[in-house]
Amino acid sequence: MRIETERLVIRDLERKDQEQLYKIVWQKNVVRFMRDWSENSPSPESFAGYIEWHQTQKDSIDVYECKRYAITLKNVDILIGTVGMGFEDTVCEVEMAYFLDEEYQGHGYATEALMALFDWCMEVSDLKYMILTIDCANEASCKVAERAGFELFEKRYPINHTQPNMESDCYYYYRKYRR
Repeated sequence: MRIETERLVIRDLERKDQEQLYKIVWQKNVVRFMRDWSENSPSPESFAGYIEWHQTQKDSIDVYECKRYAITLKNVDILIGTVGMGFEDTVCEVEMAYFLDEEYQGHGYATEALMALFDWCMEVSDLKYMILTIDCANEASCKVAERAGFELFEKRYPINHTQPNMESDCYYYYRKYRR
């Protein structure tokens, strides 16, 4: 898969991304809000199997598969973050996800990547909408969601379970509908 935007290329993860991916998943806010990435990644090499699996799926257009794609700058093929989607079993819907190297935050790259992947997902599927679930403490991610056209539907307080990777006892549930 390859999507080009004005400033970015969204492509399949490749072996060369291991070092940069490892660096990013250990940054403060990724550890804080998506800790499963760092918990399961003690070294850059720990991503080898994950990336190999993605390589076997690169022709798949199944938006229900939990897939992540590399976000790179158009003029430099260096991983600056990931964006992806997949079936989220705690809410039984297809959810999008993203994170960006802190060095590249504040330039609209996450918003641009999220919008581009959303459009691709709508082209290859019959989904009516996609969702984001964002920890209530993650204000920066909420701003990205809103700039990408996702609408806040509700604030949720899970009862008798903890939402994966959530710091807070609540999360924001966003939706974006097909145009």
